[in-house]
Amino acid sequence: MPCLTNPQDSASTPALSSPPHKYYYVNLAKNWTDAQLYCRGKYSDLATIVSMDDISRLKPAFTYSWAWIGMADDPKSWRDSMGNDSNSWRSSATGETSKTGYQNWAVSNPSDTNANEMCVEMYPDGTWNDAPCGLLKSFVCYNVTNQNTKTYVFISTLKTWTNARDYCREHYTDLPMIENDVENNSVYSAKPASAQPWIGLYRVPWTWSDKTQSSFKHWRSGNPKNDGGNQYCSVENSLHEWDDGTCSIKLPFICHQDSKVKTTVRMKFEIRADITDPATNTQILQQLDAELKRHGWTDFKLRWKIQPKKQEEEKLTEPPFF
Repeated sequence: MPCLTNPQDSASTPALSSPPHKYYYVNLAKNWTDAQLYCRGKYSDLATIVSMDDISRLKPAFTYSWAWIGMADDPKSWRDSMGNDSNSWRSSATGETSKTGYQNWAVSNPSDTNANEMCVEMYPDGTWNDAPCGLLKSFVCYNVTNQNTKTYVFISTLKTWTNARDYCREHYTDLPMIENDVENNSVYSAKPASAQPWIGLYRVPWTWSDKTQSSFKHWRSGNPKNDGGNQYCSVENSLHEWDDGTCSIKLPFICHQDSKVKTTVRMKFEIRADITDPATNTQILQQLDAELKRHGWTDFKLRWKIQPKKQEEEKLTEPPFF
């Protein structure tokens, strides 16, 4: 429970980390979705693994050839619609998912061939295709004028998607954010007829069932590969290496239980506001709540406590003479 000490002390930031998970191996054959439901009913969720420290807490070896863990790349979030999940398509300019849900995919796209097509190009006919971000391609940048209108510039230099984005940000505004037919037609008109330039759509695949945000991955060599075009759920082997698998296959699985650790985090603040003001107290607690949740804490309570100032002991003196 964070406590507020002397408000005039120097500000300090505590080291926050997620409480460690406890893992449970379940020897029941279930598909990924049913395994997720089972773990959420009996424990916290399908296993979230975000560090080598987590891997060290798993059993050194287990008897299953493969077991489901809690990472998936749900195609409903990026193939069937312009969703708003953490692995949905996002705009380079905002880092956010589509406001309008507009899409102009070519037939059978996006396809995520070989599990490595996380960026988007525009075909010669103006439709979109997902492609590996490391390919060298021309690209279109957009700029915003003083009248708040967008202009588009075709760049013939071949670059990866990331380098194209960086170029556009340095010289213009960004790769184009396309939210309607008018903007799509403007990008189409800016490019040569045969060009297939990068546009400003990308996505981050493979997210955890419990919504934990982590860049840690422990894939087996050559994976994920989306063999057969339908491998969107993750499994691990007895060496704790990950692979992508078909979500409907029935396998044993690993659940995790969030550890309930009772601890007190003391924070020092330097603040000019009146800390006796209830509105100020509430605002600070809200900020602390958001910061703790960002670091993976979910079961905690915050309270406001101001340490009383030490009172100097009254010195006894003899009464004055009159």
